[in-house]
Amino acid sequence: MKRKEVRKMINRLRLLFFLLLTLIFASCERRQLWDEITDLAPVDVDVDWQRSRWKDFDEGQPPTGMSVYAYDKNGKHKPVVIVTNNLEHATTKLGDGLWNMFVFNQSVMEYASLMFSGMDNYYSARVETIPQASRWFAASRAEWVTRSNSPWAAQTRSRTRAQKDGTRAEEYSLTTKQPIWIATDSHEGVLVTEDMLVREYTPHTRFDDGKFYPLSAVKNVKIKVHFKGVKNLLTTRAVISGVAKSYSISEGSSMNELTAHEITGWTLVKDTVNTELGYLEATMQTFGMVKGYRYNPEDLYLHLDVMLVDGQTILTHDLPVGHLVRYATTAGSDIDINIDVRKENPIELPNVQITGGGNGFDITVSDWEDEINIDIDL
Repeated sequence: MKRKEVRKMINRLRLLFFLLLTLIFASCERRQLWDEITDLAPVDVDVDWQRSRWKDFDEGQPPTGMSVYAYDKNGKHKPVVIVTNNLEHATTKLGDGLWNMFVFNQSVMEYASLMFSGMDNYYSARVETIPQASRWFAASRAEWVTRSNSPWAAQTRSRTRAQKDGTRAEEYSLTTKQPIWIATDSHEGVLVTEDMLVREYTPHTRFDDGKFYPLSAVKNVKIKVHFKGVKNLLTTRAVISGVAKSYSISEGSSMNELTAHEITGWTLVKDTVNTELGYLEATMQTFGMVKGYRYNPEDLYLHLDVMLVDGQTILTHDLPVGHLVRYATTAGSDIDINIDVRKENPIELPNVQITGGGNGFDITVSDWEDEINIDIDL
Protein backbone atom coordinates (compact mmCIF):
# COMPACT_ATOMS: atom_id res chain seq x y z
CA MET A 1 0.00 0.00 0.00
CA LYS A 2 1.32 3.37 -0.96
CA ARG A 3 2.08 5.93 1.71
CA LYS A 4 -0.49 8.32 0.30
CA GLU A 5 -3.24 5.73 0.54
CA VAL A 6 -2.22 4.88 4.13
CA ARG A 7 -2.47 8.57 5.10
CA LYS A 8 -5.96 8.82 3.57
CA MET A 9 -7.08 5.74 5.53
CA ILE A 10 -5.76 7.18 8.79
CA ASN A 11 -7.59 10.47 8.20
CA ARG A 12 -10.81 8.60 7.49
CA LEU A 13 -10.42 6.58 10.72
CA ARG A 14 -9.84 9.78 12.66
CA LEU A 15 -12.94 11.36 11.18
CA LEU A 16 -14.98 8.25 11.94
CA PHE A 17 -13.71 8.25 15.53
CA PHE A 18 -14.69 11.88 16.08
CA LEU A 19 -18.09 11.26 14.53
CA LEU A 20 -18.70 8.32 16.80
CA LEU A 21 -17.53 10.30 19.82
CA THR A 22 -19.89 13.16 18.93
CA LEU A 23 -22.80 10.76 18.61
CA ILE A 24 -22.02 9.21 21.99
CA PHE A 25 -22.04 12.60 23.77
CA ALA A 26 -25.14 13.70 21.92
CA SER A 27 -27.04 10.60 23.02
CA CYS A 28 -26.15 10.98 26.73
CA GLU A 29 -28.84 12.41 29.14
CA ARG A 30 -27.42 14.36 32.06
CA ARG A 31 -29.07 13.26 35.33
CA GLN A 32 -28.83 14.76 38.81
CA LEU A 33 -26.40 12.71 40.87
CA TRP A 34 -27.68 11.32 44.19
CA ASP A 35 -24.89 12.97 46.11
CA GLU A 36 -25.45 16.38 44.59
CA ILE A 37 -26.92 18.57 47.34
CA THR A 38 -28.80 21.86 47.27
CA ASP A 39 -28.53 24.84 49.64
CA LEU A 40 -32.03 24.39 51.06
CA ALA A 41 -33.89 21.48 52.62
CA PRO A 42 -37.62 21.07 51.92
CA VAL A 43 -39.21 20.72 55.37
CA ASP A 44 -42.72 19.33 55.70
CA VAL A 45 -45.17 21.17 57.99
CA ASP A 46 -48.36 19.38 59.01
CA VAL A 47 -51.20 21.18 60.82
CA ASP A 48 -54.20 19.85 62.76
CA TRP A 49 -56.99 22.43 63.38
CA GLN A 50 -59.26 20.26 65.54
CA ARG A 51 -58.32 22.11 68.75
CA SER A 52 -58.58 25.61 67.28
CA ARG A 53 -62.31 26.07 68.05
CA TRP A 54 -63.01 27.61 64.66
CA LYS A 55 -66.62 26.42 64.95
CA ASP A 56 -67.13 28.82 67.88
CA PHE A 57 -66.09 31.92 65.92
CA ASP A 58 -66.70 33.65 62.60
CA GLU A 59 -70.14 32.10 62.24
CA GLY A 60 -68.70 28.61 62.29
CA GLN A 61 -66.77 28.89 59.04
CA PRO A 62 -63.46 26.96 58.80
CA PRO A 63 -60.28 28.83 57.82
CA THR A 64 -59.59 29.03 54.11
CA GLY A 65 -55.81 29.16 54.33
CA MET A 66 -52.81 29.45 56.61
CA SER A 67 -49.42 31.12 56.97
CA VAL A 68 -46.15 29.43 57.98
CA TYR A 69 -43.29 31.58 59.30
CA ALA A 70 -39.76 30.23 59.90
CA TYR A 71 -36.92 32.17 61.57
CA ASP A 72 -33.24 31.21 61.71
CA LYS A 73 -32.16 31.49 65.36
CA ASN A 74 -28.62 32.51 64.38
CA GLY A 75 -29.67 35.08 61.81
CA LYS A 76 -27.74 33.33 59.05
CA HIS A 77 -30.82 33.06 56.84
CA LYS A 78 -33.68 35.46 56.20
CA PRO A 79 -37.15 34.62 57.58
CA VAL A 80 -39.12 32.32 55.32
CA VAL A 81 -42.87 32.85 54.83
CA ILE A 82 -45.28 30.44 53.15
CA VAL A 83 -48.95 31.33 52.52
CA THR A 84 -51.12 28.50 51.27
CA ASN A 85 -54.75 27.48 50.81
CA ASN A 86 -53.85 23.98 52.01
CA LEU A 87 -54.87 23.83 55.67
CA GLU A 88 -53.20 20.54 56.49
CA HIS A 89 -49.80 20.66 54.83
CA ALA A 90 -47.11 23.00 53.55
CA THR A 91 -43.50 22.57 52.47
CA THR A 92 -40.98 25.26 53.29
CA LYS A 93 -37.33 25.24 52.18
CA LEU A 94 -34.83 25.99 54.95
CA GLY A 95 -31.06 26.24 55.17
CA ASP A 96 -28.95 24.45 57.73
CA GLY A 97 -29.24 25.64 61.33
CA LEU A 98 -31.80 25.98 64.12
CA TRP A 99 -35.19 27.38 63.19
CA ASN A 100 -38.16 28.71 65.14
CA MET A 101 -41.52 28.37 63.40
CA PHE A 102 -45.15 29.32 63.91
CA VAL A 103 -48.38 29.00 61.98
CA PHE A 104 -51.69 30.86 62.02
CA ASN A 105 -54.84 30.79 59.93
CA GLN A 106 -55.20 33.07 56.89
CA SER A 107 -52.59 35.69 56.02
CA VAL A 108 -51.68 39.09 57.46
CA MET A 109 -53.42 40.91 54.60
CA GLU A 110 -56.76 39.20 55.32
CA TYR A 111 -57.23 40.68 58.81
CA ALA A 112 -58.85 44.08 58.41
CA SER A 113 -59.67 44.41 62.13
CA LEU A 114 -56.31 43.26 63.49
CA MET A 115 -52.83 44.76 63.29
CA PHE A 116 -49.63 42.71 62.98
CA SER A 117 -46.21 44.00 64.04
CA GLY A 118 -42.70 42.71 64.66
CA MET A 119 -43.15 39.99 62.05
CA ASP A 120 -39.49 40.16 61.02
CA ASN A 121 -38.50 38.51 64.31
CA TYR A 122 -39.87 35.33 65.89
CA TYR A 123 -39.95 36.71 69.43
CA SER A 124 -41.43 40.12 68.59
CA ALA A 125 -44.22 38.91 66.28
CA ARG A 126 -47.55 40.06 67.68
CA VAL A 127 -51.13 40.78 66.74
CA GLU A 128 -53.19 43.52 68.35
CA THR A 129 -56.58 45.19 68.21
CA ILE A 130 -57.24 48.34 66.18
CA PRO A 131 -58.36 51.61 67.85
CA GLN A 132 -62.05 52.44 67.67
CA ALA A 133 -63.45 55.64 69.17
CA SER A 134 -66.61 55.54 71.30
CA ARG A 135 -68.25 58.98 71.56
CA TRP A 136 -70.52 58.32 74.51
CA PHE A 137 -67.73 56.68 76.47
CA ALA A 138 -65.41 59.59 75.72
CA ALA A 139 -67.96 62.10 76.93
CA SER A 140 -69.08 60.29 80.07
CA ARG A 141 -65.88 58.70 81.44
CA ALA A 142 -63.07 61.22 80.97
CA GLU A 143 -63.38 62.41 84.58
CA TRP A 144 -63.46 58.84 85.87
CA VAL A 145 -60.23 58.04 84.03
CA THR A 146 -58.45 61.04 85.57
CA ARG A 147 -59.08 59.79 89.12
CA SER A 148 -59.30 56.01 88.77
CA ASN A 149 -56.64 53.65 90.10
CA SER A 150 -57.44 50.94 87.58
CA PRO A 151 -54.42 49.72 85.57
CA TRP A 152 -56.19 50.57 82.31
CA ALA A 153 -56.92 54.14 83.42
CA ALA A 154 -53.32 54.61 84.60
CA GLN A 155 -52.00 53.29 81.30
CA THR A 156 -54.35 55.58 79.37
CA ARG A 157 -53.21 58.63 81.36
CA SER A 158 -49.59 57.68 80.72
CA ARG A 159 -50.25 57.34 77.00
CA THR A 160 -51.88 60.75 76.73
CA ARG A 161 -49.01 62.40 78.64
CA ALA A 162 -46.54 60.77 76.27
CA GLN A 163 -48.50 62.31 73.40
CA LYS A 164 -48.31 65.71 75.16
CA ASP A 165 -52.06 66.11 74.92
CA GLY A 166 -53.43 64.82 78.19
CA THR A 167 -56.59 66.92 78.15
CA ARG A 168 -58.37 65.27 75.24
CA ALA A 169 -61.32 63.29 76.56
CA GLU A 170 -61.40 61.03 73.49
CA GLU A 171 -57.89 59.79 74.31
CA TYR A 172 -59.04 58.78 77.78
CA SER A 173 -61.80 56.64 76.37
CA LEU A 174 -59.95 55.06 73.49
CA THR A 175 -61.45 51.65 72.85
CA THR A 176 -60.45 49.05 70.30
CA LYS A 177 -62.33 46.70 68.00
CA GLN A 178 -63.03 43.26 69.37
CA PRO A 179 -60.58 40.84 67.69
CA ILE A 180 -61.87 38.38 65.14
CA TRP A 181 -60.86 34.76 65.43
CA ILE A 182 -57.22 33.79 64.93
CA ALA A 183 -55.47 30.57 66.03
CA THR A 184 -51.72 29.93 66.32
CA ASP A 185 -49.10 27.34 67.27
CA SER A 186 -45.29 27.39 67.34
CA HIS A 187 -42.21 25.15 67.44
CA GLU A 188 -38.75 26.21 68.58
CA GLY A 189 -35.34 24.77 67.78
CA VAL A 190 -36.20 22.93 64.56
CA LEU A 191 -32.82 21.52 63.53
CA VAL A 192 -31.79 21.35 59.88
CA THR A 193 -28.28 19.89 59.41
CA GLU A 194 -26.12 19.65 56.32
CA ASP A 195 -26.90 15.95 56.15
CA MET A 196 -30.61 16.79 56.09
CA LEU A 197 -30.28 19.05 53.06
CA VAL A 198 -32.41 17.02 50.74
CA ARG A 199 -31.00 15.41 47.62
CA GLU A 200 -33.16 15.06 44.56
CA TYR A 201 -35.33 11.91 44.55
CA THR A 202 -35.07 11.54 48.36
CA PRO A 203 -37.86 12.04 50.97
CA HIS A 204 -38.48 15.49 52.52
CA THR A 205 -37.21 16.35 55.98
CA ARG A 206 -39.60 16.00 58.90
CA PHE A 207 -38.52 17.44 62.23
CA ASP A 208 -39.31 15.74 65.53
CA ASP A 209 -42.91 16.26 66.70
CA GLY A 210 -43.39 18.33 63.59
CA LYS A 211 -47.16 18.68 63.71
CA PHE A 212 -48.77 21.97 64.67
CA TYR A 213 -51.96 22.15 66.74
CA PRO A 214 -53.20 25.76 66.64
CA LEU A 215 -55.22 27.07 69.60
CA SER A 216 -57.56 30.04 69.50
CA ALA A 217 -55.96 33.32 70.54
CA VAL A 218 -59.43 34.79 71.01
CA LYS A 219 -61.66 34.11 74.01
CA ASN A 220 -65.42 34.37 74.31
CA VAL A 221 -66.38 36.34 77.41
CA LYS A 222 -69.96 35.94 78.62
CA ILE A 223 -71.11 38.78 80.84
CA LYS A 224 -74.23 38.83 83.03
CA VAL A 225 -75.45 41.90 84.94
CA HIS A 226 -78.24 41.35 87.48
CA PHE A 227 -80.99 43.89 88.22
CA LYS A 228 -83.90 44.41 90.55
CA GLY A 229 -86.82 46.31 89.05
CA VAL A 230 -86.20 45.13 85.47
CA LYS A 231 -89.60 46.52 84.40
CA ASN A 232 -87.95 49.95 84.50
CA LEU A 233 -85.12 48.98 82.13
CA LEU A 234 -85.33 50.38 78.60
CA THR A 235 -81.84 49.92 77.13
CA THR A 236 -78.16 49.92 78.01
CA ARG A 237 -74.68 50.61 76.70
CA ALA A 238 -71.43 49.25 78.12
CA VAL A 239 -67.66 49.10 77.85
CA ILE A 240 -65.30 46.72 79.61
CA SER A 241 -61.80 48.07 80.32
CA GLY A 242 -58.67 46.20 81.36
CA VAL A 243 -58.65 43.30 78.88
CA ALA A 244 -55.59 42.38 76.79
CA LYS A 245 -54.90 44.49 73.73
CA SER A 246 -52.26 42.30 72.10
CA TYR A 247 -51.19 38.67 71.67
CA SER A 248 -47.71 37.17 71.26
CA ILE A 249 -47.71 34.67 68.39
CA SER A 250 -44.52 32.90 69.46
CA GLU A 251 -45.55 32.61 73.13
CA GLY A 252 -49.16 31.76 72.35
CA SER A 253 -50.42 34.10 75.08
CA SER A 254 -51.77 37.59 75.69
CA MET A 255 -49.38 40.43 76.46
CA ASN A 256 -49.32 43.17 79.11
CA GLU A 257 -50.87 46.10 77.25
CA LEU A 258 -54.48 46.87 78.20
CA THR A 259 -57.46 48.03 76.20
CA ALA A 260 -61.24 48.49 76.39
CA HIS A 261 -64.01 47.00 74.23
CA GLU A 262 -67.55 48.23 73.72
CA ILE A 263 -70.14 45.52 74.38
CA THR A 264 -73.25 45.24 72.24
CA GLY A 265 -76.01 42.69 71.64
CA TRP A 266 -77.48 42.54 75.14
CA THR A 267 -80.36 40.17 75.88
CA LEU A 268 -82.71 40.54 78.85
CA VAL A 269 -83.54 37.36 80.76
CA LYS A 270 -86.33 37.74 83.35
CA ASP A 271 -86.68 35.61 86.46
CA THR A 272 -89.57 33.17 86.02
CA VAL A 273 -90.52 33.35 89.72
CA ASN A 274 -89.80 36.91 90.84
CA THR A 275 -90.74 39.34 88.07
CA GLU A 276 -88.74 42.11 89.71
CA LEU A 277 -85.51 40.26 89.04
CA GLY A 278 -83.64 39.60 85.83
CA TYR A 279 -80.27 39.98 84.14
CA LEU A 280 -78.74 41.34 80.96
CA GLU A 281 -76.48 38.95 79.08
CA ALA A 282 -73.98 39.54 76.27
CA THR A 283 -70.97 37.78 74.75
CA MET A 284 -67.85 39.55 73.55
CA GLN A 285 -64.55 38.50 71.97
CA THR A 286 -61.17 39.47 73.35
CA PHE A 287 -57.58 38.30 73.66
CA GLY A 288 -58.51 37.55 77.26
CA MET A 289 -56.89 38.77 80.43
CA VAL A 290 -53.40 40.26 80.35
CA LYS A 291 -50.33 38.19 81.10
CA GLY A 292 -49.97 37.73 84.87
CA TYR A 293 -53.55 38.75 85.60
CA ARG A 294 -54.02 39.14 89.39
CA TYR A 295 -57.82 38.91 89.81
CA ASN A 296 -57.97 42.13 91.81
CA PRO A 297 -61.36 43.93 91.61
CA GLU A 298 -59.88 47.10 90.07
CA ASP A 299 -57.99 45.15 87.38
CA LEU A 300 -61.14 45.01 85.26
CA TYR A 301 -64.07 47.44 85.09
CA LEU A 302 -67.52 47.19 83.56
CA HIS A 303 -68.69 50.69 82.59
CA LEU A 304 -72.47 50.56 82.31
CA ASP A 305 -75.08 53.17 81.40
CA VAL A 306 -78.71 52.11 81.90
CA MET A 307 -81.55 54.12 80.38
CA LEU A 308 -84.89 53.73 82.16
CA VAL A 309 -88.30 53.48 80.54
CA ASP A 310 -88.97 57.22 80.83
CA GLY A 311 -86.45 57.59 77.99
CA GLN A 312 -84.48 60.22 79.92
CA THR A 313 -83.06 58.87 83.16
CA ILE A 314 -79.66 57.23 82.83
CA LEU A 315 -77.94 55.43 85.69
CA THR A 316 -74.16 55.42 85.34
CA HIS A 317 -72.11 52.60 86.87
CA ASP A 318 -68.38 51.85 86.93
CA LEU A 319 -68.23 48.36 88.41
CA PRO A 320 -64.93 46.74 89.47
CA VAL A 321 -65.26 43.14 88.27
CA GLY A 322 -61.68 41.87 88.14
CA HIS A 323 -62.32 39.40 90.96
CA LEU A 324 -65.35 37.95 89.15
CA VAL A 325 -63.40 36.51 86.21
CA ARG A 326 -64.02 32.77 85.98
CA TYR A 327 -62.74 30.43 83.31
CA ALA A 328 -65.31 27.93 82.07
CA THR A 329 -62.92 25.11 83.02
CA THR A 330 -59.38 24.85 84.37
CA ALA A 331 -58.07 23.23 81.20
CA GLY A 332 -56.18 26.24 79.91
CA SER A 333 -56.19 29.86 78.80
CA ASP A 334 -58.02 29.13 75.54
CA ILE A 335 -61.25 28.42 77.46
CA ASP A 336 -64.20 30.81 77.64
CA ILE A 337 -64.52 33.34 80.46
CA ASN A 338 -67.61 34.11 82.55
CA ILE A 339 -68.20 37.34 84.47
CA ASP A 340 -71.34 37.31 86.65
CA VAL A 341 -71.94 40.85 87.96
CA ARG A 342 -73.98 41.67 91.08
CA LYS A 343 -75.65 38.29 91.27
CA GLU A 344 -76.04 38.41 95.04
CA ASN A 345 -76.68 42.16 95.16
CA PRO A 346 -78.58 43.18 92.00
CA ILE A 347 -78.50 46.75 90.74
CA GLU A 348 -81.75 48.45 91.78
CA LEU A 349 -83.61 50.37 89.10
CA PRO A 350 -85.97 53.02 90.54
CA ASN A 351 -89.55 53.35 89.40
CA VAL A 352 -90.10 56.04 86.77
CA GLN A 353 -93.04 57.11 84.66
CA ILE A 354 -93.21 55.26 81.39
CA THR A 355 -93.07 57.48 78.32
CA GLY A 356 -92.69 56.74 74.66
CA GLY A 357 -94.02 53.85 72.67
CA GLY A 358 -93.36 50.86 74.88
CA ASN A 359 -92.29 49.53 78.24
CA GLY A 360 -90.00 46.63 77.35
CA PHE A 361 -86.24 46.29 77.01
CA ASP A 362 -85.03 47.53 73.62
CA ILE A 363 -81.46 46.99 72.42
CA THR A 364 -82.10 49.20 69.38
CA VAL A 365 -82.51 52.48 71.30
CA SER A 366 -79.68 54.79 70.27
CA ASP A 367 -80.87 58.31 71.20
CA TRP A 368 -79.01 59.22 74.38
CA GLU A 369 -78.77 62.97 73.74
CA ASP A 370 -81.25 64.50 76.18
CA GLU A 371 -80.18 62.61 79.25
CA ILE A 372 -80.28 63.05 83.00
CA ASN A 373 -77.26 61.46 84.62
CA ILE A 374 -77.61 59.99 88.11
CA ASP A 375 -74.31 58.91 89.66
CA ILE A 376 -74.70 55.86 91.86
CA ASP A 377 -72.24 55.35 94.73
CA LEU A 378 -71.04 51.74 94.76
